Amino acid sequence: MNTRTIASTCVLLLAAMTFVSQPAASAQDSATAQDSATEPALPGNPLTRMVSGLNPMNWQMPKLKMPTMSTFLPTKQEKERVITKKDSLVDEVSTTAKKSWQRTKDTLNPMRLIPAGFRQNSQTTPAPQTKQQGGFFSNLFAPFPKSADEDASPSVNDFLKQEPVR
Repeated sequence: MNTRTIASTCVLLLAAMTFVSQPAASAQDSATAQDSATEPALPGNPLTRMVSGLNPMNWQMPKLKMPTMSTFLPTKQEKERVITKKDSLVDEVSTTAKKSWQRTKDTLNPMRLIPAGFRQNSQTTPAPQTKQQGGFFSNLFAPFPKSADEDASPSVNDFLKQEPVR
């Protein structure tokens, strides 16, 4: 194909698009009126606006609100809320720790580990102990009765009363 034919075809195509898009643009004026508050309308028909939107020279930096120190620092109400929360948190943690320690002591108490039938009541008095007679084996191996002198066990005072050996 000839370059003149290609160029004329492109010109005719662009002209046809501009004529076709003009009635559609008047119908879209009400829709673009709402968008015009956010961004200014570009001159020309929608095709020109689309092409100019693709040009990096027409691009704009987004408008960002710069943060200030007041946005980073907490307000007075926020500080009071944090302090109140902190105090209640410390109180809650200490109460929980006290209850947990008390439960641990109660659980590991050795008196709770002894079965109920084996517990000795501190209010009852122990039964008087009777002097035990020799059992079967003690009588078997020591058949002769013990003398009265052997019954008295020596004490420390008896040891100290001895005469020293020189």
